[in-house]
Parts: sequence; structure tokens; C-alpha cells
Amino acid sequence: MRRVLIYLAIAVGTTVGIALVLNLVMTIVIGGRQVAVPDVRGMLQDRATAVLEQAGLRYEIDGERYSVEFPESTICDQHPVAGHVVKQGRTILLTMSKGAQFVDVPYCIGRPIRGAMIMIERAGLVVGQIAYASQLKGYPGEVISAEPQPGTRALKGSRINLLVNAGLPVARVILPDLRGELYLSTKMKLERLGLLVRESSLDREFNPLRSRILMHEPVAGSIVSRGDTIDLVISAEMENPNL
Repeated sequence: MRRVLIYLAIAVGTTVGIALVLNLVMTIVIGGRQVAVPDVRGMLQDRATAVLEQAGLRYEIDGERYSVEFPESTICDQHPVAGHVVKQGRTILLTMSKGAQFVDVPYCIGRPIRGAMIMIERAGLVVGQIAYASQLKGYPGEVISAEPQPGTRALKGSRINLLVNAGLPVARVILPDLRGELYLSTKMKLERLGLLVRESSLDREFNPLRSRILMHEPVAGSIVSRGDTIDLVISAEMENPNL
């Protein structure tokens, strides 16, 4: 009798075990098999969709955006992200890359430093290093040059380095070509740099507001220091040869 009871218990246990296994199988079948989402970023659309379909997943193109990391016409983002476990048949949202975005470097030469910085930021660029150098022409605080150069195209978010006119030199300055420049305004700039001006005229009378510089000593390219004397030869009214 005991042996019969043992066999009966084994039979019941086996039946219950089979029922549990069948129940688990039915749950998987009804609920759908789970899979890990593959990483399709960087793939062309055809390749990415083929990989998703092979995993039993659907897809939908959910817009596009600029991307520095992923080339144009490739997948730059996906949701859910790669590695996330989902049920087969789940729709994966894909974002297409428009490639890197380039913008024009604004023409900020001659602008006050603050205005130049605003122009750069509005263009989607970032102000980089700001260096200062003394320059006779122009005014203190204005931008002398920019790198990359204005008018060229740069990657959005790139840094634009600026060189700004420092005004009075700390020690020495390179004398530019003053020939053809208006006498009075040039004299004021020289004196603002701490240089002494000595002029002579080819005419007995000349209009300081309209007469221009014919020649000067030291010549263009010479290095002068504060306190040095600049000899200017002034002519009658003449056209500016630099225009």
C-alpha cells in the first residue's frame, strides 16, 4: 500500500511540474519573447532597419538633427537605447543625422570687443582666447583680427580667437605706413601713443583737416618707443593712395 502511495505522489508531482512548464511556455508565447535592442547608431537607414527586423523589432523615423559624431544620412539616436530589453514587435524610434552644422564667422573686425563677442555668440560660435596688441590705426578696444577669419565657415560651437587693439603700447610699437593719411587725425593717434610729432610742410599754408602725409621718418616697419619723435612731411590736399 505504501508503494502505491509513493507512485501516486510521484505521478501527481510530475503532472503538476508539467502543468507549470506548460503555463510558463504559454506565458512566453502570449506575452511575446523579449530581446535586447541592438545598437544601430552610425548605420545607414537600410542597414539599421534590417538589423532591427532581424531582431523582431519594428522601426519608425522620428525626425532628424545635426550631429558632429555621426555622418549625414546615418542613425544618430534611437529610443529605447541599445541594450534595453523589450518585447519582440516593439517599435524603435530612430533619429537621422544631418551631419555637422557649419555657420559663417561674422565680420567683427573694427568692432568694439563687446559688440564682437555678441556677434560671435549670436552666430552660434564661442569666444575663444582674447589677446591684445598695440596698433596705431584704429582705437583701443576694437578687434584687429579674428581666427578663423571672418567670412569663412566654421563648425557651430567652434571657438573664435580675437586680437584686440590695446591702445598705448607697453614698450614699443611697429610704425605703419602713414603716407596718404590725414595729417591731423594721424598726429592725434601718434601723440596718444606717447610719440612726439614734428611736421614740415611743402606748402606755406595748409589745411590741417584736409592735408595729408607725404612721407615720414622713421619709415613704415620701424620699431618706435614712447617718447620717440616722428617727422612728418605734409603736402597740400591730395588723394589717399591707400584707397
